[in-house]
Amino acid sequence: MKPIKTKPMLYAHYLGLLQEKAREMGYNLVLHGSLNRDCDLIAIPWVDQPQPHLDLIRALDYILTGRGDDAYKEPEYYLYSILPGGRHSYVINIYRGGYRSDDSYVEDPQFYLDISVTPLVERIVSSGVAV
Repeated sequence: MKPIKTKPMLYAHYLGLLQEKAREMGYNLVLHGSLNRDCDLIAIPWVDQPQPHLDLIRALDYILTGRGDDAYKEPEYYLYSILPGGRHSYVINIYRGGYRSDDSYVEDPQFYLDISVTPLVERIVSSGVAV
């Protein structure tokens, strides 16, 4: 019998909640990828002044893991990097731990979200027309 693929189910379960929070903070959160290994998301600024992207990441982390204290304020905790095109990259790790089976430890596969935030393009307004 083939194993059940739990990652896509878990990611699909949370996607609507994450998108709702992102929208509240001024972003459109879209899915990118297969969900087989991780959940690739792209956060696109959807308003002229969205909340800071690190605040978005922390809010999404709280939905997924319940972590909300000051220990996770630094971008480095989320493996922050800048990608081509100026995208801001973050990783939210979801650790489930492991379990014992027949007196041996079985490590669960790692579940995580890989989120790219597209840069906010500063608008230059000239004669009422955005350039």
